Amino acid sequence: MTQSQHPKNAAMGTLAWGHGMDGTLSSGEKIRLIGNLAFVQVHAALDTVRHRLGLLTPAPVSLDALMPPQTALVEDALQLATETHRDALLFHSWRTYLFGTLIAAHERLDHDPALFFAAAILHDIGLTERHEPPVCTRCFALSGGERAHDHLCAKGHGAKVGRKVGDAIALHLNGWVSARAHGAEAHLVSRGAVCDLFGAGRRRIAPASLAKVLERFPRDGVIEALRFETAEHRRGTRPALMTGLSGGKAPAEPFE
Repeated sequence: MTQSQHPKNAAMGTLAWGHGMDGTLSSGEKIRLIGNLAFVQVHAALDTVRHRLGLLTPAPVSLDALMPPQTALVEDALQLATETHRDALLFHSWRTYLFGTLIAAHERLDHDPALFFAAAILHDIGLTERHEPPVCTRCFALSGGERAHDHLCAKGHGAKVGRKVGDAIALHLNGWVSARAHGAEAHLVSRGAVCDLFGAGRRRIAPASLAKVLERFPRDGVIEALRFETAEHRRGTRPALMTGLSGGKAPAEPFE
């Protein structure tokens, strides 16, 4: 299928936008994605300046206070993640949730923790072994979002919940996801994942809290688990463009 077949009223990265397609970006969407990535970098740079000036001093939060609620949605999402993810990828997904939760606490961003957890813990299911279709044929965020949607709907969580979780997963490769346009949960999945991979947003997390997260869920093997340097993503998709901008090289360790 071609770029022009994206539904006209569907926002880039949503399940509706990618329905039946491989996730190839139009020229305008490529520019928008690059703009989003630049915005993330500027946002992180301003945080660094504010931190050095003593204007950004997040309060520490206990790790136990960050754990997701014990609900059927959390249990069903975690069960699928545990069955499909190796530890390194599962730990990245946990850190995505915890970093997003810490950022939300600092910014006082209201969100549904169970829905956010379900999306965060499954946001990279499209990179797991035996996932279909392979990344060389379709954007993994789209196929992963659809898989999570179908799994949760089959578990009885309803179409609305399935769509919100699926969209949050499919959108996370947009670089920056608007909370106003797509909901706080989708926004936080992107924030948490970018924080873990590149360190953007880490200044909004107290060092003590950061250390506890990394102790409980260490980053060993995360680059290999994300297949950052080895995956052959379909040309023209968001993951292909993002890895291409980096020269195919893994980002520097963000928490040293």
